[in-house]
Amino acid sequence: MNQMRRTEGEGWLRTGTPRAGRGSLMRQRTIWAYVFVSAPLIGLLVFFLGPIVFSGWVSLHNWNMITPVAEMPWAGLDNYIYLLTQDSVFPKALLNTFLFAIGGVGSNVVLGLGFALLLNGRIVGKTIWRVVYFLPVMTAPLALGVIFGFMFNRNYGVINNLLVTVGIPRQPFLGHPSQALLVVIIIAVYQYVGYYIVIYLAGLQGIPQDYYDAASVDGANKWQSFRHITLPLLRPVTLFVVVTNTIGALQVFDLVFATTNGGPANSTMTVVLHMYNTAFKFSRMGRASAMAFILFAIILTITIIQLRFLRDRTNE
Repeated sequence: MNQMRRTEGEGWLRTGTPRAGRGSLMRQRTIWAYVFVSAPLIGLLVFFLGPIVFSGWVSLHNWNMITPVAEMPWAGLDNYIYLLTQDSVFPKALLNTFLFAIGGVGSNVVLGLGFALLLNGRIVGKTIWRVVYFLPVMTAPLALGVIFGFMFNRNYGVINNLLVTVGIPRQPFLGHPSQALLVVIIIAVYQYVGYYIVIYLAGLQGIPQDYYDAASVDGANKWQSFRHITLPLLRPVTLFVVVTNTIGALQVFDLVFATTNGGPANSTMTVVLHMYNTAFKFSRMGRASAMAFILFAIILTITIIQLRFLRDRTNE
């Protein structure tokens, strides 16, 4: 009997030791998991949330980037009030930014879907056409802006030279307030429409052919199939295109900076470009930070509205 108890006790010891080892191993793994997860979280706090909080604090002060941060003069909401009531450039920049976003987003949606439908059909050299459409996306906006600045030049630009050959007088394009913003929108659409073509093409290829076959059997023509099958099933793709394109368009800077630098007569001035000039040309960092938070609030509001509207239509 004692031998059996001793044997049972030894068995409990033998079975208990591996369990204790497994528990220790799990604790070590849990600790290391927290260590690895904490690294990106710390980076997020330091390099993302930290600058946001600091910018919000600066927006409540008058800072010229020379005065020590601890000695910044307190301004309260004066920077926000000035931008909304006294700054003559900010309303114009805000209007230009909205016009740029509306023109760019609308064109990218229509052209992106249209060219995606063509590429999704039976055409020769699909791969080559996809590469051709996507090449401008890989071009740096600054380089593209400089190139098109020369192309649209009134005196020696290639586009004006082509217009003269067909009997059309030279146009000022980027040199006239009535044409400059439209030209910048055209350049932006040329650069980014290839990206949205690829997105729409992926969405089209994800629609099962059985839906179109069933519609054809029921007597639906191509327009009816497009309206009742293609468009409804592409609503999630359209939601992505509209939201991401709007966010990017409202933050446009480099393309305008390279082509017109906001001119002529602030006809192409955007919020981010005005923010840049205010901060680094006039050393008014507090006012520029307030401008950034106003733009953030506008983008957040528009994004929420778009998500609610398009998502509700998608769920119908």
